[in-house]
Amino acid sequence: MKLFCSFFFFLSLTVRSSAQPVVLLDAFYNNETKKDANGKDVHWHYAWDDFSDGGFGLLAKIFTKQGAILKTTYQAPTSNNLKSSAIYIIVDPDHLKDNPHPHYMNKSDAGIVSKWVKNGGILLLMANDSLNCDLDHLNILANKFGIDFTKESINMVKGVNYEMGNVIPIKGNKIFSDDLKIFMKDVSALSINKNVESIAGNGEKNIIAHAKYGKGHVIAVGDPWLYNEYIDNRKLPIVFQNTRAAEELVAALIHFSKQNN
Repeated sequence: MKLFCSFFFFLSLTVRSSAQPVVLLDAFYNNETKKDANGKDVHWHYAWDDFSDGGFGLLAKIFTKQGAILKTTYQAPTSNNLKSSAIYIIVDPDHLKDNPHPHYMNKSDAGIVSKWVKNGGILLLMANDSLNCDLDHLNILANKFGIDFTKESINMVKGVNYEMGNVIPIKGNKIFSDDLKIFMKDVSALSINKNVESIAGNGEKNIIAHAKYGKGHVIAVGDPWLYNEYIDNRKLPIVFQNTRAAEELVAALIHFSKQNN
């Protein structure tokens, strides 16, 4: 009887664990470092454990609240390190301004990632305007899905003129509620092909897009966007709903991942 109960308990843990999607955050293409109090180089900027303005600490909390397990990879993507991940996030890849020795996306890496997506992986690509991000190499990957991060920078907000950063969800899209008021500044406009769905824009240009690719999904955003500074209204007027948008995006990513389980 004890043996049966122990097996049942182990099985329940296994089932519960399998329902928790693993979210893998890239720290290879984006690998900015700074000195800590002991003079040691540490990874920062768009990191799960970073609660400074440029960190992803608050986004991490949204993911874990919705049941995700968070991991970070400091290596290039391989079939082995992606196979246990449901969601893979690449954000703001480095160029020489950010990192004297940047790692660039290439055809081989892009092939590995696109194959993983085709087999059911969920990919979130978050770029930046061309002055602050390596778009040329990132597009080697994005172009496989019919998406191009252009060098046309839009929503260039001046000072506290926050309305210049207004982003509007496309009615009936698969990610966001139609009534959301989203803020995003200094963004790369997206060029998308006919098989890609526009999710949100500024009324003229695409800013967020969604592509179905094989069994998987790709969501592309023209900005890192959901870092702490612009997710908790520490600077934004209360009319902007980036926190709610983050919750809806995370819910969509997790929903897509569970469709493939």
